[in-house]
Amino acid sequence: MLVMVGCAAPVHPEPVSSSVLAVDGEVAIPADLIVTSPRICAALAVYDLADHDDWGLRAAIALTALNGFRAADRVPNCAAGVGAALTQEFSPRRWQDALDAVDAVTSGSYSVSPDACTRATAVAPLSSVVNAETPSAARVHCVIYDLAFVSAAP
Repeated sequence: MLVMVGCAAPVHPEPVSSSVLAVDGEVAIPADLIVTSPRICAALAVYDLADHDDWGLRAAIALTALNGFRAADRVPNCAAGVGAALTQEFSPRRWQDALDAVDAVTSGSYSVSPDACTRATAVAPLSSVVNAETPSAARVHCVIYDLAFVSAAP
């Protein structure tokens, strides 16, 4: 009988970065954290921008964020925003609502309406679009509450 002792390589946790992006109670975010998941970054946009308890608004923001990632051909690192969201009055329900909106849009189980909103690649406060000195810089596809869903002008 062959007995193997100590053959398994020990598992050591990854070293934790000593520099921290944000700390609030028990939450510490490593400064070198990279988050480029389209789902998480789009959910962050929903979490940050959806000030109203409105499913359609959350879905429109989610789709617009995903459209923006596709148009840029990349997902930006949203770790700083995730860190801020987690450490500044985090709302688990609001985060779950944001994730649910992204999942529904991604799976196709929810279609954003009006159709004009589906072409937007960015969300901006309506006041910044209305007061812009160069109104042709962005094309407004739709407005929901105080948010303009825009894309670059053709």
